[in-house]
Amino acid sequence: MPRGYKDADTVVAEIKMTQTNHKGAFLIVEGADDARFWRAMRHEKCELVDGEGKKNVVNAVRLLDEENIHGVLGIVDDDYDQLLGMSLGSENLVATDAHDLECLLCRSSALCKALAEFGEPCKIQRLKTEERNDIRDCLLARAIVFGRLRLVARYFQLDINFAVVKIQRFVDEKTWQVDCQALIRELVKAQQNSTLDEDSLKRHLAKLPVFDPWRIARGHDVMQILRIGLRNVLGSIKNSVGVEQIARVLRAGMSMEELKETKLWADIREWEAKNTLYRVVAA
Repeated sequence: MPRGYKDADTVVAEIKMTQTNHKGAFLIVEGADDARFWRAMRHEKCELVDGEGKKNVVNAVRLLDEENIHGVLGIVDDDYDQLLGMSLGSENLVATDAHDLECLLCRSSALCKALAEFGEPCKIQRLKTEERNDIRDCLLARAIVFGRLRLVARYFQLDINFAVVKIQRFVDEKTWQVDCQALIRELVKAQQNSTLDEDSLKRHLAKLPVFDPWRIARGHDVMQILRIGLRNVLGSIKNSVGVEQIARVLRAGMSMEELKETKLWADIREWEAKNTLYRVVAA
């Protein structure tokens, strides 16, 4: 079946069909990239299912719960759910303890491995000296500019059109600096039927509570900003090197030992303890 045609019912049907020959656990993940990461971490008796989207994973687990079908765990990106006090709604769902998988990876030593693969030590050291900060923190500081605007829209229920946000338009390739003012201006300009202006948006940003920055930054933003940095400030990668190539190194770069230190791992282990007939992860 071509990608993009699955819904929750399709995911459930796929699991039921596979259960005729497979008696172990099932792990439903949001997409192909998640599946590539978890394939190396899963138990040999756990079947991976690509849910093709968070909504499908959540709804598929709900349908399986209603039918009292056991041994199925769904892993989803937290997005802003924890910050907004939203429940997963099922004991058979767990979420990342960062905004998403990409943030979980960049929070780990996998980022160092990606920088070693694509970056240039002299350029990296120069930026660290200039900003008096670790590259991870430099990356996070840039990504959180976009993340806070996305969160403020959800937190205060503001009608903001983020379709106009093309990361490369607001991150200078030569300096790796984010033009926050231009970003705010563009977001306000895109609201044709709104009373939102630049000052009111800034006031809302100022009222936003302090949260874990890795829950605020969005993985897709982080990856695009990292690639822009590697074009000039952190390295000299060619246009042909895309986000997916960088993501591949990141996925391979996070060790099982680091994964075991996450809340996500603890939640998976807790699920296994409650579902003793099933194993999801390898160790």
